[in-house]
Amino acid sequence: MLQPQHGKEKRLPFSISAMYSAGNMSSQFLQWAFVTYLVYYYSPPDKNGQLLPIGITTAVVAIGRFLDGFIEPLTGYWSDRMDTRWGRRIPFLMFAGFPMCLLFTLLWFPPFAPNTTGMIIWLVAISTLFWFCITLVFCPYLALLTEIAHTSSERIFLSQLMQVFLFVATGLIMYMPTLFEPIRENPQMFIIIGVLALVSIYTTAFGVPEKKLTKKREPEEAYSLIEALKWTFTNKAFLVYVISSLFLLLGFQTVLNGMIYIVTVMLGRPESELILFFGIILVSTVISFLIIQKLSAKYTKKFTYSLCILLLGLTLPLAYFLGWDSLFGLSTYHVACVVFFFLGFPVAGTVSLGLPIIADIADYDATITGRRREAIFYGAQGMLQKYTIALTYVIQGFLFSRYGYSSDNFLGIQLLGPVTGAFVLVGFVIFLFYPLNERTLKLDPVGFAKFRKNK
Repeated sequence: MLQPQHGKEKRLPFSISAMYSAGNMSSQFLQWAFVTYLVYYYSPPDKNGQLLPIGITTAVVAIGRFLDGFIEPLTGYWSDRMDTRWGRRIPFLMFAGFPMCLLFTLLWFPPFAPNTTGMIIWLVAISTLFWFCITLVFCPYLALLTEIAHTSSERIFLSQLMQVFLFVATGLIMYMPTLFEPIRENPQMFIIIGVLALVSIYTTAFGVPEKKLTKKREPEEAYSLIEALKWTFTNKAFLVYVISSLFLLLGFQTVLNGMIYIVTVMLGRPESELILFFGIILVSTVISFLIIQKLSAKYTKKFTYSLCILLLGLTLPLAYFLGWDSLFGLSTYHVACVVFFFLGFPVAGTVSLGLPIIADIADYDATITGRRREAIFYGAQGMLQKYTIALTYVIQGFLFSRYGYSSDNFLGIQLLGPVTGAFVLVGFVIFLFYPLNERTLKLDPVGFAKFRKNK
């Protein structure tokens, strides 16, 4: 059985931290571009040159995300059980990184005529395979954080450094429409994004010596995927965290899906102004990182994470009012700038504390089972996240189709605010029951009486 580690841990070199975190740029290049532009690319609001109707596009994307969910736990189990001279995680990055970037690029060059069965089949097949490769790369990638960073403060720092690289990637994606606007007539923009993603993921694959950085593992008895999933889903701390995070994702991801519609339709701004609103969130988020670090050190990750979820749930409904001509004497353009600025703090907390919380859960699990099974936690979470993300496209498609998403009728876009805020607030209530005290890796005395029945 593994015992809690005491004493002073050797810090991870900054160069290794940077090369590991650079891999997060690949995730953001591909996933953010997909979320921000794909539905808009295939189903523009003016319906001119439409490749597919909005309802079909969102349904097709949802299918791909749903099917992808099935391989998340399998990838986690496979990675946890793998033993190669490169380690347990790096081989996945090496061998799935190139197909992932190639499939992303193909999404923007469909070889079939608009509004045809061939177009639908193409989008289903390529998007599903693309998400399969995303899972093969980033489930092991995220699990690697727990193995190379061994203290709570180091994990929070590494997670925040990942977000810095993530914001750099997002800034580039948001800036590109200024060079390639309108994006539907300049798909070469997505070739550039694919190449940048390829470079960033192989920076991690070749720059992080996993074997040298991870602790030596004792031989473990064999166990099946079903057993691993059973252990994972009987971990009460994991269940509380993951269910809460799914409601958080259901809200925040649905807003992200409709972000370009909020800017171009509700606010009447050009595509290129996405970079402006992203910049506002970025500045606020970076400022908030230091506050998040101090709050987590003074109190706990649970307190800080809960606070961020609450603030996010209260801020998102304000997006409804961006469809008005003015609010409190201010133009909605200026109101939008204020709303996006206030999103920075809760975004900083939720994106930088989620991975360290999972790492704490994996550490505690290891102390009571004797098994290091980081990837199965990320895989199980990823499986549920894929189903949730699929649902966000269904919600977006329903709201847009039922209530409108054009410049003369955009109630469907307005409703994104209150609907998503409600989901996030449900997640806040659930997370209040999180039982683990990460400072001691023991149960919170006001939490569950028993952490798990089956050790």
